[in-house]
Amino acid sequence: MLTLDSILRDLRYAFRALRRDAGFATFAILVVGLGVGASSTVFSIVNAVLIRPLPFRDPGRLVWIFNHEENSDLSGQTTQVGHFLDLRREIHSFSDLAAYFAFYGVGDNKLTGQGEPERLSGVPVSANFFQLLGVQPQLGRLFTAEECKWNGPKVVLLGHGLWVRRFASDTGIVGKHLTLNDETVTVVGVLPESFDLASVFAPGSHIDLYFPFPLTAETNRWGNTLAIIGRLKPGVTLPSAQAEVTIISRHLTDAHPRDRNDFAARLSFLREHVSGRLRPAFVVLACAVGLVMLIVCANLSNLLLARTATRQKEIAIRTALGAGRARLIRQMLTESVVLSCYGAVLGIVLALAGTRALAHLDAISIPLLQDVRIAAGILGFTVLMAMLTGLIFGLVPALQVRSFSIHDDLKDTSRGSTEGKGHTWIRSGLVISEVAF
Repeated sequence: MLTLDSILRDLRYAFRALRRDAGFATFAILVVGLGVGASSTVFSIVNAVLIRPLPFRDPGRLVWIFNHEENSDLSGQTTQVGHFLDLRREIHSFSDLAAYFAFYGVGDNKLTGQGEPERLSGVPVSANFFQLLGVQPQLGRLFTAEECKWNGPKVVLLGHGLWVRRFASDTGIVGKHLTLNDETVTVVGVLPESFDLASVFAPGSHIDLYFPFPLTAETNRWGNTLAIIGRLKPGVTLPSAQAEVTIISRHLTDAHPRDRNDFAARLSFLREHVSGRLRPAFVVLACAVGLVMLIVCANLSNLLLARTATRQKEIAIRTALGAGRARLIRQMLTESVVLSCYGAVLGIVLALAGTRALAHLDAISIPLLQDVRIAAGILGFTVLMAMLTGLIFGLVPALQVRSFSIHDDLKDTSRGSTEGKGHTWIRSGLVISEVAF
């Protein structure tokens, strides 16, 4: 009968047995830990890039509106201010449209006057940009319509990272004046830490500041400069919105043949625009990691089989002293589960270190990579996977206890000098499986 006392006794014996064979235990834990760590890291990246919702309000209704073909260069995807204003005025499928200046430069803004001069990256946005995304400032307020006029008041919103790094999280920063590009600007707010425009639209870079962008005749002359995001009205599908946008595009082209002949708006869900091109590669990567995990399982089973073969005399003696087959099988399964749990702990540590390193690796231009983290569900899955690995793949060597001959094993004075045909056949099969994977 299985009782708590017998389980604790099995665990104590398992710990003693593994301490006696520390080399085997260390190697087995490393095998499981590396496999679990790699799997957890990759699944965390896949979750962040492909599965987890975008960090905006109701992201399933956000749509990327681009000009011409999405696979063309940036000027072929962006839109003139006049096109944007006409589209926003006539469209009915969207509750609102917003835009940001797509050709902002990295390090184009020079901050002086407080500490060492510093080059910062800033993005001009339309007045309703943050409202459309559902972003509320942590401090202060967002831009007003007056501030988004041509030659309007010089104001700026600070990104959370800049506020923490440069201004030491000063809660009194709102209303203070900064010197940017030799001009005085007023800080009107600080954006929350959860908002990171660069990780979504410009991975591998950082955005420190946000400026109001005037939608006027002066900026219209700059050409195709705006990247547009829209929010679908509830109940409106993307195909129906595309049909309406196509009609409006044709109408505007006919009404303004000289300056609208290059306007052909296309739609895609924002999630698809951000990470859709990466989906095939990440699916292949996830499948490859799954195969790696199968190899880890085969390796663990092979190690356990080899160890079982060296313990034939020990098992024979315990059997002769009255230990039942079920008791021996349970003991060996306990040892394999303990190994797997230790491997899971090591794997979680490696996964945490790996995801943290990737999140701070700006050289990799993968959207949302800076937001990658080990979710609670992935941690639970990791522990469950490790325990099942130990249970299932420890079952094969444990069941080999049945094939041992007590009489022959007791006659053999050498420890584990022979290995049965069953062991040889199973280990050969595992090796073939690893090569096949």
